[in-house]
Amino acid sequence: MRPSSFRHQSDSRYCFSLSVDKVLIRLAVAKEEEVEDVEVVYGDMFRFASEHKDMKMAFAHEDASFRYYEAIVTLFPMRIAYVFRVKQDGKWMYLCETGLGEGYLFDLAFISAFQFNGENPNDFVLPNPTWRGRVFYQVFPERFFSHLDAKAKPYVDTPWDHKSLKGKPRAFLGGDLWGVKDKLDYLASIGVGALYLTPIHPSPSNHKYDVLDYFEVDPSFGGKAALFNLVKKAHGLGIKVMLDMVFNHTAYDHPFFRDVRQKGKDSPYYDWYFVNGDKPTAKPLNYLCFSRHFGMPKLNTNNPKVQRYLISVGQYWMKEFDVDGYRLDVSDGVAHDFWIKFKIALKEIDPDVLLIGENWLNAESYLGNDQFNGVMNYPFLGVASGYLLGMKDAKQTAEGLEGLLMRYKDGHDAQMLNLLSSHDVQRTLNLCKGDKELSLMGHAMLMFFPGFPMVYYGEEIFMEGGPDPDNRRGMEWGSEEFSSSLHQTFVSLMRLHCKREFAQGQCHIREKNGLLYMDFTLDGHGYALWCNLTKEGKPFSGRLLLSNRCAGGEVWPKGFAVTEI
Repeated sequence: MRPSSFRHQSDSRYCFSLSVDKVLIRLAVAKEEEVEDVEVVYGDMFRFASEHKDMKMAFAHEDASFRYYEAIVTLFPMRIAYVFRVKQDGKWMYLCETGLGEGYLFDLAFISAFQFNGENPNDFVLPNPTWRGRVFYQVFPERFFSHLDAKAKPYVDTPWDHKSLKGKPRAFLGGDLWGVKDKLDYLASIGVGALYLTPIHPSPSNHKYDVLDYFEVDPSFGGKAALFNLVKKAHGLGIKVMLDMVFNHTAYDHPFFRDVRQKGKDSPYYDWYFVNGDKPTAKPLNYLCFSRHFGMPKLNTNNPKVQRYLISVGQYWMKEFDVDGYRLDVSDGVAHDFWIKFKIALKEIDPDVLLIGENWLNAESYLGNDQFNGVMNYPFLGVASGYLLGMKDAKQTAEGLEGLLMRYKDGHDAQMLNLLSSHDVQRTLNLCKGDKELSLMGHAMLMFFPGFPMVYYGEEIFMEGGPDPDNRRGMEWGSEEFSSSLHQTFVSLMRLHCKREFAQGQCHIREKNGLLYMDFTLDGHGYALWCNLTKEGKPFSGRLLLSNRCAGGEVWPKGFAVTEI
């Protein structure tokens, strides 16, 4: 055995609290190491040398490089010390902070054992039960529904049913928040438990990611009255509401940046931005902005004045409109220091507030218990698309999905916003080259992956849409797909995810006989998903509940089966 074959770190994704008296301990073992047994030896941190006990660790997960062994130990007292024992070829080896060896000197445990302190519940990363089990639905308000005839709105310049928005990033179709409110009954009927609205603040654009006023609602969306009534009705239907907040940058004509453009260093807002010179200039560009877009100047979130201002923004919409959480745009461009203060301030208003960051890749540095509950899980899209497009087989896909779960603590896995499509990427149907059955299979995988499944508006009726801005077409309320069997299966998957097994159970992801197998189980009961992208029919087990391309106890190519365990 080689020391490099093992990965562990205390007080991390390898060792974390599950409750006030239980901790999960995880050891990663390289797959090339054929170990026979893995144990954890643990005890009171202050008596470990003379009093300790051992527990067999169970094989729990597997990715492309490692097998993960886990044990759940009871903490009493709350401070423990522990080491690992690993058996290979009949020989036991010990793994501790100082390395791997044939024996272990327990008398020196105070400087060599792993240690964990579970005395501080504020540090625990635990999924919030008021959010678990909910299906999220993302709405781009300008494109969802218009309460009044969109044609009567003077700013509208593009027909609602325009077939393609490719090359039309500035088009206005006329959707509003009153229109979203009108469709809340529909959303509740298909199993939506949380609504995610892209920005609603006054802005010159249709997407509103260039904010002019953080304390107003765009008049074209119906103003504050529309939001107030939307949230009130949503809560009456049991739907939580999450707003999109843009704290990385403002609009070019935001009053603060306009003042800096006019007064330069004499402006009280000069150090609210990153300007390299006396005044900001677009040509040559001498200030930081989002994606080198001069119209989105970057805020200096390291500045305490900026921090206090933006915290007041977050507090305002929670206090005055009772919103339940925030999706935080370009969150990896904002200072960690700010996010820590932001979360503390908001939790004083509502301990159940949900904060989701827009981090596209590994976000571990943002996912203690001090910043975000979760992030938009674009890596799930990466793994799922590899399977749907035939680039990865079931085994490789299972390993990829398991690898995503091993990135973070279980509490964060349960609060990731998982997705196949959004306003920033092409629609799932386009990803699947127009194949509705593949798109449906992808969404079945989405419903069976730990965390919050997010359905982008129109995915349930298989809307088309290429890259931004074509992925932001008007919702097709007249689509024939609403009466199709594929749509009904899609909705059934969404409703199934609301079952308590998905909110509280354990997930397992494996390859079985060439099929991608995913399940959720709780107290001996659960649901399993069997996906087949091989070239022949494959058998499955369990009582069939939902399916596509499935018959006679077999799931056919490009089909899936959902069974009861």
